[in-house]
Amino acid sequence: MQLERKAPYFIYLALCLAVMQSCVSHKELITLNGADPIMERAPNAELATGNLNPPKQFVIQPSDLLIININAFEGNTTEFLQQEFASRNLNNGSREYGPNALYYNSYEVDGDGYITLPLIDKVKAAGLNTTDLKVKLDSAFTPYLRFTSTSVKLANMRVTILGEVESPGVHYFFNNQTTILEAISLAGDFTDFGNRKKVKLIRRTGNETHTVMLDLNKADFVNTEYYFIHPNDLIYIEPIKAKGFDVGAQSVGIVLSVISTAALLANIFLDLNKN
Repeated sequence: MQLERKAPYFIYLALCLAVMQSCVSHKELITLNGADPIMERAPNAELATGNLNPPKQFVIQPSDLLIININAFEGNTTEFLQQEFASRNLNNGSREYGPNALYYNSYEVDGDGYITLPLIDKVKAAGLNTTDLKVKLDSAFTPYLRFTSTSVKLANMRVTILGEVESPGVHYFFNNQTTILEAISLAGDFTDFGNRKKVKLIRRTGNETHTVMLDLNKADFVNTEYYFIHPNDLIYIEPIKAKGFDVGAQSVGIVLSVISTAALLANIFLDLNKN
């Protein structure tokens, strides 16, 4: 009889434990929460201030893809300028700019760091940024073309985002000052299980890779060199511990069904003992 009276309490305790295990705190769902008491005292107050490190110019590496346009003087000055500006117009029908087209319309830097272009010898591109390579190409084409003007753009402006985001995969960006927060927004933002305290960034530099763990709950990560992403970065968002319990409706339903079945069996067992 005493066990029978305590059975509802055991069921209630099991339900409470199930709910507690499935809960995700509100603070864990907020990026840059900072745990700063100023937010509670004065919502309109400035929370943090710091010096933003300007992004480093990306250095071209082997296997990078480059979009290179070469314009030269062939008629009057007006025609030259029109050709120059037309080559920079994304609506120019002579060139496509989708992810697949970027691969087929670009020059790949070979394993030794060189690119091969018409008229001139191989040009060493690895170790230079796009601005330096443009100057180098202008000089290389000068003996063959009049008033040469080249433009150099990276075609592999992409980042891979995996883990707890809504749309994991490869995402393209077209801004040299794209931040890691903007990159995560390209992937649809964090899921409810995304651990903002453990965001892993893997960056390749030449033959080396650098891995860093970022805490996006703390505002000071904005002042690090990893605030701005680089082409070919890989970002992985770890799940929080609640993900292991899987708080989907189906899993919670299974847990409740198991508890209900256990309670029913316990009542049947107690009834048999009484009889």
